[in-house]
Amino acid sequence: MLAMARFNPAFTPEERERVLRRTRSSHPLEIIPAFRRLAPSSWRDFAYTFIWNVGFTALFLFIGMIASLRLPSVVMLWSIFVIANCVGYTLHFLFHVTSRTVEPAIHRRGRLAVAVFYMLQSTVGVFLGFWIASLLLGRRFLPSSSEAISIAVTSMVISIVLAVVFFWREKSALAEAELEREQRRAADIERESMLANLRALQAQIEPHFLFNTLANVTSLIDSEPAKAKHMLESFIRFLRASLAATRRKRATLADEFALISDFLEVLKVRMGDRLEVRIALPADIAAVEIPPMLVQPLVENAIRHGLEPEVDGGVIELRARREGGRLILEVADTGTGFGDTTSGGLGLVNVRERLRLAHGEEARLAIRVNAPRGTIVAIELPLAMP
Repeated sequence: MLAMARFNPAFTPEERERVLRRTRSSHPLEIIPAFRRLAPSSWRDFAYTFIWNVGFTALFLFIGMIASLRLPSVVMLWSIFVIANCVGYTLHFLFHVTSRTVEPAIHRRGRLAVAVFYMLQSTVGVFLGFWIASLLLGRRFLPSSSEAISIAVTSMVISIVLAVVFFWREKSALAEAELEREQRRAADIERESMLANLRALQAQIEPHFLFNTLANVTSLIDSEPAKAKHMLESFIRFLRASLAATRRKRATLADEFALISDFLEVLKVRMGDRLEVRIALPADIAAVEIPPMLVQPLVENAIRHGLEPEVDGGVIELRARREGGRLILEVADTGTGFGDTTSGGLGLVNVRERLRLAHGEEARLAIRVNAPRGTIVAIELPLAMP
């Protein structure tokens, strides 16, 4: 499995490093889910090692009872407890030191190197732990062959346990890395889908707007060349800004409002006195970022479906404000209106989908009547100040 993590091209170098770091960084007790609830820390690992030592004390007492067929004495119980803690905390210290020095390089060499490393480190830790315990208990170190056998058996058991823990951590780390990679892949697909939706929306908006504008410019060239020039300049600014917006993931409110201003300026030349524009963007939120071209479809809808059908036209307002930790964007018109329950056309469906992809359940789009006449479409987003 570790060889797969090293050589599978699907894993980036950063992902491989995260797998190795997770494999070597956690405490052995984290193999049990209940011990993964606390955040890693030196004090937590120190306490976990004590629990680990108590567990080994119980294990070796049980083995002793099975071998001797009698209950251990208090002296034996205390001796095994001291030995288990000396061995456990010696290993704790050794792994703490090597995890920051030689262990990263060992893990990169594969399973065999790791198994040998753990076996040698366990042997050294057990040997030193027994020696420290003998000093604390006032005994001679290695007085008999039975204690030498105890050291060998203890070393073997701990080596096996550590190997099992390592392989579990390795498998878990690889599974987590694969899950994270799939989650990033899904997020990338969603982002690509959002960009594709944006481009599709642009493809729908621009032909209608493009041909109408060019037709108007053509009709004005001879009769009102100054107005034709002004309309064409505004149109060029809008196209330049909208094409740049399709390549960005985020845009400031100032940029978004400037783009919409150019869009409305073109329409104002075309509709003349039938269109009145009002824009309000407080300076303290001008640098707030939102998905690009988010508001423009709402303005397009308000003009096309609300104001253009009206003989006398009307007013369109674009407003932004903050309410606590929320950003409110509103497009209000005094046009024909379409009621509280209307969900809107493809443009609004697209905006809703982009809001869902960008902010999930934290974003909302609402449509309501603009009394006494017209419609208000409001977007509510979490406010992230720069």
